[in-house]
Amino acid sequence: MNKSIKKGTKYLLSLSIVAFISACGTDGNTGANSVEDGQAQLVSASVIDNVTSSTMLAYVQGGITSSATNAFETQSIKISYNTVNQNGEAIVASGLLVIPIPTEAYKAYLASIGKSFSVSMICDNHGTIFLNSDAPTNVEQTNGIPDYPLSVLMSGYAGFAAIYPDYIGFGDSNSTVHPYIMKESAARASLDMIKASMNYMEENGVILNNQLYITGYSEGGYNAMALAQSVESNLTNVNLMGIAPMAGPYNVEDLADVELNATRLMPYPAFLADLTYSYSYYYPDFNLSEIAIPTATQFETAFDGNYDTVAIHIILGLGAVDEDGTVTDYGFYTHTANELFQQSFLDDYTTNLNSIARNRFAENNIDNWTPRTKTNLIQCLDDDIIPFSEANNTYNKFKASGADVILTAIPTSVLSQQVDATHPFIHANCGPEAYGAAVTWFNAIRSGEIE
Repeated sequence: MNKSIKKGTKYLLSLSIVAFISACGTDGNTGANSVEDGQAQLVSASVIDNVTSSTMLAYVQGGITSSATNAFETQSIKISYNTVNQNGEAIVASGLLVIPIPTEAYKAYLASIGKSFSVSMICDNHGTIFLNSDAPTNVEQTNGIPDYPLSVLMSGYAGFAAIYPDYIGFGDSNSTVHPYIMKESAARASLDMIKASMNYMEENGVILNNQLYITGYSEGGYNAMALAQSVESNLTNVNLMGIAPMAGPYNVEDLADVELNATRLMPYPAFLADLTYSYSYYYPDFNLSEIAIPTATQFETAFDGNYDTVAIHIILGLGAVDEDGTVTDYGFYTHTANELFQQSFLDDYTTNLNSIARNRFAENNIDNWTPRTKTNLIQCLDDDIIPFSEANNTYNKFKASGADVILTAIPTSVLSQQVDATHPFIHANCGPEAYGAAVTWFNAIRSGEIE
């Protein structure tokens, strides 16, 4: 483990100090545009906003590095596209596409050194959300400023075209139950978003070099891993250059072995509840009435896209408010697993190695393949939601199978946001540093520093 941590440390940088990314986009990278099945995916596209280079520069200077002297103009587009749900049903999903646009001065500079501007892509898969209003296309507003924060780093500063799937269950598909931590659906929805985004960019004169990088945090780390496996198998018209999953539950069964302990205090019950509801909806043998204590109606209400974490806990009986509406129990570390799950289910899971739940979790493990692409597993050492062992074990499996993989371990001491009353989880606080590490590593590959 120590060797892998040492190898990854070079690319461990906070968003506030990613000063080694030269805001020069993808100069020198050229390639013919070629979309594979893109037309079948793209349903419609609408421009949400345009952010000028001067406005973006102010955001870059305020949030990434004060020494920045230039930034890209960006255009944000809502992409609606055809995909397939976990149960095989055709569905229209959506996502946010943010395209960097170089200034005329920058294009003139490139021409003076014999280079032209072309665009590399990042597909970023967001972490767990419960509110439909938190979907990327809903966060971005028509007001001429970059409302989706990661677009400042990825597009405005680093010059990548950034693809942010809303996920099935949010955005255009918000009337559908979100398939949570289910690898087939996670991979397909993001893969089809990439195809549709490429189709849009090529129809609108964006010169792609067909380089693709994949990342994501928490649930998004899991989705990134599932997507990368699918891209390597199914998308031949892109050059997958780097995979950087962050803080994901790559082995669902291993994580469940820890979480499904009857007397263990649940740090974040909404995550387990969401997985339970999702699996019960899409798997007919995963019977909610035999697994959970809250009723089906409570689950349906809690996960209808209108409630966030604490409200979900309260609806499920794992949080509380007093008569005047003041929250007296937020649900974090205050309830044991046997208050969410029936004891008979917990006993069966613990003693029956062939239980339905165990088999379904194992079916969705995503650490049982060998990437052909450079991979950087990024994880906070003291993550209190997804243990570091998830990344470390996956690293060891990949390394043993011959993958080109490193492990970037982020110490809690370097986090810009330490744990306090309003930021109680290292898992959430680690996100900015993890993204800084991922994009810095991508840039090093793109620039040729890493071959």
